[in-house]
Amino acid sequence: MRTGTSFARDWQLIKVARSLQRHDVTGSLLQKLLADAPAGLTERIAAIARRLGEENGTELVTHAEERLDPPTLMEGLLLTWGIPCESTDGDDGGVAIVVDGAATAVREAFADVRVAEPYLAGYARALQRDAVLDRGAGGRMTILFPPRGE
Repeated sequence: MRTGTSFARDWQLIKVARSLQRHDVTGSLLQKLLADAPAGLTERIAAIARRLGEENGTELVTHAEERLDPPTLMEGLLLTWGIPCESTDGDDGGVAIVVDGAATAVREAFADVRVAEPYLAGYARALQRDAVLDRGAGGRMTILFPPRGE
C-alpha cells in the first residue's frame, strides 16, 4: 500500500481483497476454446494436458520420499487439490482411486473434464508406468494402480 494514504482507503482495500475470489482467466479461456473447438483441437489440448501431467508427476517422484507408493502419492495429490476421491485396495494387491469427474472440485482445478482426464492419466503414469485411468459412467474416473513387482 502507498504511504500517506488514509486509514479509510486502506481499510476499503483490505475489504475488497478479502471479498474477491482469485482471478483466473485461463479456466474461462480453456472452456471457451473447448466449446468452440474445431476438429482436432480437443485432441491436441488433451495430448498437451497428458504430457504436462507426466512432466509434473515425474517432478513429484524426484522429490518424494522413496517409501511413498504411487497410489498414496496420487491420493495425497488429489486431496491437496481439494478433489475428493475414494481409494480401495484390490484383492490382487492393486489400488483403485475413484474420482467424480463431474464434481465441482474437478472443474475448479481443471476447468474441464476433457483436460482433467488426460492430465491425471499422465500424472498417474509418471508415478507408476502401468497405471491407467478408466472412464466410467456419470463422469467417474478410476485410476488403477496394478500391484507392483517387488
